[in-house]
Amino acid sequence: MSFLDMIEQQCFRRLGLLCQAVADVCSLLEQDLLPREPIGHALPMAVKVTTTLNFFTSGSFQRSAALISQSAAVGKCITQVTNVMFHKSANYVNVVIDEASVTERGLSFMALAGFPQMQDVSNCIHVAIKTPPHHPGVFVNCKGSHSLNVQLVCNNKKIIMLVCARFPGSCHDSLMLPVHPPSAFRTSKQTYRLAVWSQGLSTEDLADDTLRRPTNEAEELYNVNHMSTRCVREQAISMMKMRFRCLDRSGGALQYASARVSRMIMVCCVLQNIVQQ
Repeated sequence: MSFLDMIEQQCFRRLGLLCQAVADVCSLLEQDLLPREPIGHALPMAVKVTTTLNFFTSGSFQRSAALISQSAAVGKCITQVTNVMFHKSANYVNVVIDEASVTERGLSFMALAGFPQMQDVSNCIHVAIKTPPHHPGVFVNCKGSHSLNVQLVCNNKKIIMLVCARFPGSCHDSLMLPVHPPSAFRTSKQTYRLAVWSQGLSTEDLADDTLRRPTNEAEELYNVNHMSTRCVREQAISMMKMRFRCLDRSGGALQYASARVSRMIMVCCVLQNIVQQ
């Protein structure tokens, strides 16, 4: 069964994308997924893409297996499509720093809540994984479960620009700041000084990026505007986790090695950007 056999509503419910979007993904991967086996033994590309998307949207290997009689073929489909899309990810998850894009992002965030020259919002999410065979304690997060701590950076349009999915669950969010610092957006006209900014905030303030004990009207206004701006990242992450249940613990822990899960996370970000754009 492939998306070609589904009506629009069924396709969106099961695959998280409309039929045309799935067709666009197939076109993107067509040359890389052409059968290398005798045509009688190879699965059609539309089935491979459908099976993989079904897994991402459900987080369930068993549900994907319902589309194909042999579960081994499901695993092969997911691996093939994930690897091909991962190698194309730089075309869809990237930072555009030309002057027009920098200006547009700055004006959009300024209009939202008054923060000048702002370029991005970032947050970290935990993606549940099975207990790793090596150093499992490193992957235990603050809730006592195994996960990867994933940093996501998105722009004013909720497009994901940067992804870091290689840190274990025990890693604190603050330790991930240097990985994708705002300096990535430096231009001749704009310079971000994260270190100086952070020195003015306490550890408690950094915990949720707002001033926990505002002492005057300006600080209270900062908190209000900060939370309004933060909604952009919350909405972007919520949309992606709702579409791809494999990233949400309600879909169950991903039963793969952490390196493979990292690739799946990146591919979900690519697919989310394809939908958003």
